Amino acid sequence: MRQASLPSPPRSRPGLLVWLRNNFLYGVAVVLPFAVTFWLIWGVVSFIDDRITPLLPETLRPLAEALPGAGLIIALIGLTAVGALTANLVGRIVVRAGERLVNRVPLVRSIYGGAKQVLENISTPKRQSFKQAVLFEFPQPGAWTIGFITNEDTREISAIAGEEVVAVYVPQVPVPTTGFLQYLSRSKLRPLPFGPEEALKMCISLGMLGERKAEPDDQRLPTD
Repeated sequence: MRQASLPSPPRSRPGLLVWLRNNFLYGVAVVLPFAVTFWLIWGVVSFIDDRITPLLPETLRPLAEALPGAGLIIALIGLTAVGALTANLVGRIVVRAGERLVNRVPLVRSIYGGAKQVLENISTPKRQSFKQAVLFEFPQPGAWTIGFITNEDTREISAIAGEEVVAVYVPQVPVPTTGFLQYLSRSKLRPLPFGPEEALKMCISLGMLGERKAEPDDQRLPTD
């Protein structure tokens, strides 16, 4: 006698609350990146407008205040004009004369030199500011932090530290342009199996974006 097969239990459909929650989260995931991008751009434009508008003649201030982004446009035009003027021989002579004047003031010389070096690293397209993404224990053992090697030529610092160290920049999330600098021994660093761009995306996304899959010849993290 053949045993009758039991009927399969009916599939449970998600309730209304589950459906609303899922679609709400999907909507947040779609809209939030656009909202954050617009908020950051608007903040930068407003910041520049608030500082450029008071410098304009009184006849142009009402127009600049009524037109959002007018200060940014004026700043871009001004920077382009300065770049065009300083690109020729006379402009370079004027810039060098101004730099010699600035270098005579001790405090201003340090600020100007550091700012110029950082901006040159950022604005040079063929030069990579972050040489390698690494992982190291900070601020306590067992807590791992992502950092970026920015300079390996640290002979003076290494001589004072008594060992070979490299400069590692640790970004603050979610704004990676702010952070702090550490000089660490290479023995304390573990290279990440992906590039600085992927590591920077992880920092900006608060760790929600994972790294890409490493290629077979990529360097893996050592396991304990």
